[in-house]
Amino acid sequence: MEYLTPLIYRKILNTITQIYHNSAKDPEWDLFRFKDVLDSFSEGQIINKAWAVEELNKFITDDYDACLVIGSWHGLFSHMLAESGFDKKIVNVDLDPICNIIAKQLKVYDNIRFKDNDGIDLFPKFNYDNKIVVCTACEHIDNEELDFMIRQKKPKLLMCLQSNNYYEVDSHINCSDTLEDFIASLPLKKILYAGKKNYKNKYDRFMVIGK
Repeated sequence: MEYLTPLIYRKILNTITQIYHNSAKDPEWDLFRFKDVLDSFSEGQIINKAWAVEELNKFITDDYDACLVIGSWHGLFSHMLAESGFDKKIVNVDLDPICNIIAKQLKVYDNIRFKDNDGIDLFPKFNYDNKIVVCTACEHIDNEELDFMIRQKKPKLLMCLQSNNYYEVDSHINCSDTLEDFIASLPLKKILYAGKKNYKNKYDRFMVIGK
């Protein structure tokens, strides 16, 4: 199944042009945002998000009425989830307000929303049995905060979590050596899916879906 429409690529090109114009007027719009946008839609990101959508969809029922995406970057996962047929509300949360401005420009589906916030702080408002919580960037989140959030979750709340063993990136503060280590770090009561993918012999990405 394809998870990206041609429209998103036109929007990426338009957004890069807008970043260029904004950078001439506003110092917060540094030209590094060019690479940031392209990185967020890289081959590796698309593979990982498509993997998450494909496996998560096997466990989504009509009972679930919203999805919270923590550390959403430019919203790629939410776009792919909506493209796959999920028509309930998807709320993307990221600490970087410019990421959210860019993500809004890239948005294709009307059921997608964006919030400037810390996803861990916003979690209690989504902590219900009929919600889905996704974080494909657990390597960026302090392990104690992630552990605390999971321990508070409602029994039927569905979680999809990814991390990796790519220690070379400074902002990767919570990597795991192996899939087994990642599973052990997550206090989920029930594991529905666990898997790993190797990316170009550089690192392994791990994914766990559970309740």
